Amino acid sequence: MAAPLAAQQQETITDQSDAATASGTNIVVTGSRIDRTVEESAVPIQVLGAEEIEESGTTDLAEAVLQLPGVSESVSPQGSNNQIQTSGLSTISLRRLGDDRTLVLVNGKRAVSNSGNSDRVSLSTLPAGFVERTEILTGGMSAVYGSDAIAGVANFILEDDFTGISLDTRFSMPEAKGGDEFRFNGLAGTEFADGRGYALLAVEYRDEDEVFADSSRPLTIAALEFDDPEPSTGANGWTNEINFPGCFGIDTERHCILPSGTNSIPGGVFEGNDAWFVNGRWFNDQSLAPSDRPAGEDFFADYDVHNFRPGRSNLPERQVFNAAIHATYEFSDAAKFSIIGSYSDVDTIYYTGYETLNDSDTLGDGTTIGNMASNHPFIPPEVRETYLNSAGRPTSVDFDRELVELGEQARINDRSTWRVIADVTGSLTDKLDYEVFGTYGHFKQIQDNPNEYNFLHARNALSIESDGAGGFRCRDATDRANGCVPLNIFGAGTISQAAADYIRYNGHGEQTREQITAGGFVKGSLFALPAGDVRFALGVEWRKESQDTHGDPDGDDFAGINGVRDRQDGATRDTPGYLPDTDFDLTSLATFPSVSASYTVKEAYAELDVPVFDGMNVQLAARVGDYNTIGTIFSYNAGAVWQASQDILFRAQYSRSQRAPNLTEIFSPPRPDADDLSDPCEGLLPDGTGITAIVGNGADNADLALVAQNCLAEPGIQAFFADPDNAGDPFNDGQAGTQGPNAGNPNVKEETADTITAGFAFTPSFIPGLSLVADYYRIKITDAITSISTQDTVSLCYSSADYPNNKFCDVITRNGAGRITEVINFQENLDTELVEGIDAQLRYRFEPGFIPGRFDLDFRYSHYFKQEVEFEGIGGTIIKASPLGEIGNGEDEFRAQLGYRNGPFRATYTVTMLGGGVDNIEQHGNRGDDRYYKADNQYFHRVYLAYDFGDNEQYRIYGGVNNLFNNFGPFMPTGLDYGSSYNLDTPLNDVLGREFYLGLRARF
Repeated sequence: MAAPLAAQQQETITDQSDAATASGTNIVVTGSRIDRTVEESAVPIQVLGAEEIEESGTTDLAEAVLQLPGVSESVSPQGSNNQIQTSGLSTISLRRLGDDRTLVLVNGKRAVSNSGNSDRVSLSTLPAGFVERTEILTGGMSAVYGSDAIAGVANFILEDDFTGISLDTRFSMPEAKGGDEFRFNGLAGTEFADGRGYALLAVEYRDEDEVFADSSRPLTIAALEFDDPEPSTGANGWTNEINFPGCFGIDTERHCILPSGTNSIPGGVFEGNDAWFVNGRWFNDQSLAPSDRPAGEDFFADYDVHNFRPGRSNLPERQVFNAAIHATYEFSDAAKFSIIGSYSDVDTIYYTGYETLNDSDTLGDGTTIGNMASNHPFIPPEVRETYLNSAGRPTSVDFDRELVELGEQARINDRSTWRVIADVTGSLTDKLDYEVFGTYGHFKQIQDNPNEYNFLHARNALSIESDGAGGFRCRDATDRANGCVPLNIFGAGTISQAAADYIRYNGHGEQTREQITAGGFVKGSLFALPAGDVRFALGVEWRKESQDTHGDPDGDDFAGINGVRDRQDGATRDTPGYLPDTDFDLTSLATFPSVSASYTVKEAYAELDVPVFDGMNVQLAARVGDYNTIGTIFSYNAGAVWQASQDILFRAQYSRSQRAPNLTEIFSPPRPDADDLSDPCEGLLPDGTGITAIVGNGADNADLALVAQNCLAEPGIQAFFADPDNAGDPFNDGQAGTQGPNAGNPNVKEETADTITAGFAFTPSFIPGLSLVADYYRIKITDAITSISTQDTVSLCYSSADYPNNKFCDVITRNGAGRITEVINFQENLDTELVEGIDAQLRYRFEPGFIPGRFDLDFRYSHYFKQEVEFEGIGGTIIKASPLGEIGNGEDEFRAQLGYRNGPFRATYTVTMLGGGVDNIEQHGNRGDDRYYKADNQYFHRVYLAYDFGDNEQYRIYGGVNNLFNNFGPFMPTGLDYGSSYNLDTPLNDVLGREFYLGLRARF
């Protein structure tokens, strides 16, 4: 969002801008290679200066930038608790269009990605103390900066003229437990060679303690969920859920907040919940029935409630070290050399709870661990009692158990990033300048995922026999030779250390990203018109992006865990009939696969700034790129700026921008992922009847007779009907979910965005110090790169007239029993996305006179008119969905800051508001709906105080309070679309709570 010059000077060099204002110094900003000020830009710009970053109360750049309306989190330390590749990153999304459509620049140059599964830059890799200002541009900027700038650009401008030494330490401590942080920033800058040379060294260190779920943040450990209560007349009516506080006291399907537990408890639950071990003793539905339920009742997870939440990480343990050097040397007016080198090391550790063992855990080949034989020697009498006297005595026993003996799972990441930017700039003539540059970026991630478990080893260890000496051993001799040890899961603490070591799986993966760019441009004046010079920029750029990922061996379908091709010896991935290896996808870890890929692009671009008449400039830009993956793409924009009077300025721009598919979207092998699935063939009878509805977008348009016909053609389903045990039964595979791996697609092409921005800046001369800015934007993306969901893929397959010869059926695998074991989600150009809204900013700087000192008001506001996705659903129906008004996608956001300065004293009070919303506005958006759930708007208050003292005010003591009113945000439990068992991990939450900080800065 642009603002007039005086306001922007205040914004970028807060409270030190008097001298700049008096001298009329211009600040050149992002958005063009043609030198221009914020006033002269045709696109909206927000600027956040170094002082404002300090006053934000945070030490993390991402957290500071996220306080700006229109900027939202994409991946955050709070929201990535249990993610694999991205846990611990700090990335931003402009206009809610995603971090892969938000181009992050450092000094106007691209930065290497900090992720192996997308193009995203983690802002924690940039030293906050080295950043002079941040500039956020809204809308398509691909014509200026190339691919990825569909939503806009975040440009981090680094300090380049500080001299002396600056030492800054800060300590912060939340009111609740955990989350203490120590931060040190150091700067040392000097000139040399009579001012022709300059060097700056910057160092940052941050040590942040883990925030874990405990009683100091009660909502983090609340064992609750959003669900409908058990009917009082039903089999589980004895639980009395209808009378739980906040429920309705009557039988209803209306959802409310209820107790939430799990069958996977440390002592185990067995034989259809008939027997369980808890608090050091056995219970069952026979002679050991507990006294708190009717006779014969089983273990009931949401009544007995084993709470697995305490102790898990809500925020990680994090250590950040950033170092950078910036050096320049001016040989002459014709050549000035500059180099920036930086190194970042970010280490994070999340503890995510204990793994669980279940008889239905599924291996990559579609088989399960399976039940234990009912005569298994480890089964205790307390469990045997539940079936020994039954008429239909079972031949096997099912089980659920938490694997506490393996130790707590963790996501341990070590991320290091090197970046180098080098350039030579100078003047060719008095009207022509040039720049030649090159950059290099290298990112490496090492990830360990300890204390998962190996499904195959668990199955082996549960199959045992007598060892002939009064003990037991694994039944299979080959398994014994490979270390198999009998696994006893009955009761707490019964798994031996040897058995735990045998079934434990410690995952490990590594990946690197590398980016190299080179280019150059000339800029200057072409000729003069009556209203001024026609200015231009003309340049070329070359870029190479490469990735080398060594995923966890369990994610390698070629060689598997043992690293050896055990199946189809001599085959390659391109061999006809290629099959995954036998020891692939055998563990509880959601792995990422190995991949080595790269692409190159050559680009040429031009910019033109034409003064049409006094105060009116037309701005044009175009860029053509030639990718060795997708071919040629072309982006352009056209805008105008009109200073209609001294008091008001108008601006507008239209842009056509492209985003080329990234390495993951083109080259990634299938990445294991578990998805929910309702099989459309469920309920089918041999005569073709029985299917009453299917699930999916546009499901109401499906021809159910056609669905039945297609389902009957499946060999696995026919095998189900041919089984005498299933005589007369409808098809039922118990399908609630399946593997839905995500995969790249070499045929995917670029996505295209058309963007319109228009706005004004009002600076009334009759009210000095006041500015009002407002901008409208509309961004429409066509051929958006995404994938069809697992559910929609399956439903589209079986509702299609061309079954099975279509792209949906091609990616579905059913096993011999008819169960869907895999649905591959390939990237495609599918959707149309649209965001539309308005930004506004009011700034007022004044001295009331009757109070000493100066006040400054900064109010920034964003309102979304539209946020839509359009796609083709079942039956060819075009479906338009909008998350606007849902949780994390509110219609309104604002940041209001009131500042005061009186000599060396500075104080600010900041309020940020994030719009609340409904959990699922399309299906449950009305207050009377059974699953209606709404989160209110969230307000977060911050106070900052600072006092400068000493010679030339070289010392500063500062401090403040973040989240003044200790607002953790809305309670968002399991059962909500935006909820989880972490309860407080949406963008509307601040799990840290009220935080106090104190710092001291010294400059010499």
